[in-house]
Amino acid sequence: MLVGDEALDLRLTLIDSAQCFRWVEKDGRFGCVLDGRAVWLHRDDDGIHAEGGADREALRHYLDLDRDYGALAAEYGHIPAARRAIGLYPGLRVLNQPAWEALICFILSANNNVPRIRGLVAALSARYGEDCGGLHGFPTPEALANADEAALRALKVGYRARYLIDTARRVCDGFPLDDLRRMPCDEARARLVSLPGVGEKVADCVLLFGCEQTSAFPVDVWVARLLTDWFGLECRSRSALGRQARALLGEHAGLMQQFLFHAARTGGVELGG
Repeated sequence: MLVGDEALDLRLTLIDSAQCFRWVEKDGRFGCVLDGRAVWLHRDDDGIHAEGGADREALRHYLDLDRDYGALAAEYGHIPAARRAIGLYPGLRVLNQPAWEALICFILSANNNVPRIRGLVAALSARYGEDCGGLHGFPTPEALANADEAALRALKVGYRARYLIDTARRVCDGFPLDDLRRMPCDEARARLVSLPGVGEKVADCVLLFGCEQTSAFPVDVWVARLLTDWFGLECRSRSALGRQARALLGEHAGLMQQFLFHAARTGGVELGG
């Protein structure tokens, strides 16, 4: 199935950009379980193709293919650092992931590096997710709510085991996870930080990557440095830096953040330069 011919770098977006930790690469194809079905993507001269049971429109939405990234570039054309970052990565898209998956993945991301996060997500999925023809679906809230803490620790999630169980139980008990995308961003963030293991940075990642809150602006050490070096923002706390960045960059601040983050993390644009 032809998904589209838009500019999309599959490896960059699905694996290298550190916004998602579930996709695997094999023989030039990229695989994941979406909506309970195994999906494999590849690109050729005609565009992006999908194998498996994925719905085309749902997949286009997940990959954010219907957003005009050219317009996004024009929106920030007056900001040199933003213009450089967007120009470096024309195939980068910001994924629209399920909120539950983003929540658990970014709880696991705290004080962790990308390869380790990917390994933990794979281990959780293999242990608690459904087998879908060699790929594993993501664990449901019920599966993690009923998990044994010792069994989770055996998967090397460490102290996060308790956070995963308690957060899953909150979701099973009615935490309005699917409503967060319709709330004002500040209200949604306040709801999220009430969950075990969710601080402001994790909350903003969940809002941006799992709730389509495009103004959410996660601030980690890389982003804090680039806000200082590239934009001259000076604040004592990352929370204050995030607020200033949102005020400066507007409703699509989070989308811009992904380009800036990747440019800073990979050295595409040097900090201090």
